[in-house]
Amino acid sequence: EVALVQAARDVGVVFRSRERLPGMNGSEITLDGPGQNQTQTFHVLREIEFSSDRKRMSVVVRCGGEVWCVTKGADSTMAPLLDQPLDVATVDQLNAFSKKGLRTLVVAMKKIDPTYLREWESALQSAEATVDISRNEQVARVSARIETNMQLVGVTAVEDRLQDGVPSAIKTVKDAGIRLWVLTGDKVETAVDIAFSCALFDSRTHLAYVTHAASTEETLEKLAGAKRELANEVNGGLVMDGATLTFALAHPEARKMIYELGIACRSCVCCRLSPMQKRQLVQLVRDSNKVTITLAIGDGANDVPMIEGAHLGVGVRGKEGVQAVQVSDIAISQFRFLVPLLLCHGQRAYRRMAVFLCFFLYKNVALVLSDVIWSIQDDFQGRIAFPEWLSMGYNAIFTSWHILFALGWDKGVPDHVANCHPELYADGPLRRHFNPFIFFLWMCYAVLHGCVAWLVPNYWYGSREYTEGPSDFWKAACASFLLTCVIVNLKLLLNCYNPFTAPALASTAASIFLAVLAFLFLGETTMGDMLGSSDMMKGLPSELASSWQAWLSLAVVPLIALLIDVAEKVGRSKFCPSEMAKLRAAGQSARTAVETMRE
Repeated sequence: EVALVQAARDVGVVFRSRERLPGMNGSEITLDGPGQNQTQTFHVLREIEFSSDRKRMSVVVRCGGEVWCVTKGADSTMAPLLDQPLDVATVDQLNAFSKKGLRTLVVAMKKIDPTYLREWESALQSAEATVDISRNEQVARVSARIETNMQLVGVTAVEDRLQDGVPSAIKTVKDAGIRLWVLTGDKVETAVDIAFSCALFDSRTHLAYVTHAASTEETLEKLAGAKRELANEVNGGLVMDGATLTFALAHPEARKMIYELGIACRSCVCCRLSPMQKRQLVQLVRDSNKVTITLAIGDGANDVPMIEGAHLGVGVRGKEGVQAVQVSDIAISQFRFLVPLLLCHGQRAYRRMAVFLCFFLYKNVALVLSDVIWSIQDDFQGRIAFPEWLSMGYNAIFTSWHILFALGWDKGVPDHVANCHPELYADGPLRRHFNPFIFFLWMCYAVLHGCVAWLVPNYWYGSREYTEGPSDFWKAACASFLLTCVIVNLKLLLNCYNPFTAPALASTAASIFLAVLAFLFLGETTMGDMLGSSDMMKGLPSELASSWQAWLSLAVVPLIALLIDVAEKVGRSKFCPSEMAKLRAAGQSARTAVETMRE
């Protein structure tokens, strides 16, 4: 709209003002020109808004003593509303504009008889007063009555210029293994031209067209033909239009073929779509494969249903309003920022969530193993293995909050390196950090670490004789608890890319220190008695501190327990390194070479 108003100003017709008339539904528009000292006033009586079904917009205006209906919309929508078919010159011009990648509109108008206008407004008011579910249908039907037998005014063509960095961003996203579907309302020629200009398609892309179908049978035939055509293509592309999709989305077999074609292609362009058709395509993907993650990105009101229907909605803040931003999960200012969103934040967020889930289950299983072993030793008499206050602080204080610092600041590679290596993003789609094997591995470590943490102190300097007061059993039990806290905190540190950074080391040390501090506080101070700590903890910190076996176990047992973890990680890096490991090794080698040259 801004482009059209600016173009009108350039040819001498200047938009001056728009004022809402008090006590009336309409507004008054003032224009200057054409020519000097020529001011015209238009009274807008009615505004028939654009909708996904109508695909056009109309205004009923009074200028002088005459009333006109002016309508603008896509050529496919406007052609049936004209009093005569579009002439060859107009069609050729529309095609020429479309091949240049311009967005076209057809503008038409007709003069309205005052008597007909009163009858139409009366019918429209009756339709708007309807309170049942047929209201929208009745309003649309009455609105369409006035948009008939219109005279062609002309066509407009607006360049929808690409933002900076769009082609390189799309290429990077495709290299990351993400399939791109462009859902647009443009003509087929316009959409395909833009797809080539933004690197969605290239000169080697083999395109299959599924367009201009007139029936469900023809749609199925064209989909089958496209499937055969793209069967052996590595770099295939699919082009579909809204008319064909209308038949395809209503047929189960066609829906299945659309998804199969979309997966077989690296890119897909769907043209002449309504906003609801965009959402239906997103929903089709979600219904066809429950494990597929969909992301929708758009910048206009027409993209709102699509953004709402995807797992993740991204709104681009631009000149087309803020509707897309308001309904999105994430807002960005330019399309090219999708690259760091996926390759930096997305890749790291996936790994953080994967480690977070595994770690929280792991640390609880490790602690519970002590209770399980003690229950067996105690013949299932239901007595606890650890003092209650220590167990209560385990998840809340000693093994939880530090993960925010240990993983929050952990980066495999710097941002600029991640943006240049889209292959790193494959960790997420391939589920390399969270899958049944990885989860099983974490649980095996939990069992191992829990058993070692309980059995070594219990059989070395502890006892299996349960007492209500301080004893060797409780001394070994408290040592086992501290060992568990140390082991699980160090286990998280081992799963960081950079375990020796200040946030990771400081948070881990603080967590272990808090566990020791709580043990001292509950066993050696009067505040422990006030909090109701158990009698079995009195004096235990001093007794444990005076035992060389306890000090040796606290130093050696974590190293023994984590030895297999270290061996497993070294083996992985040597024999089956991940893409991240390879990249980090290459970066380390490069840094070493630079330092050697400096020396």
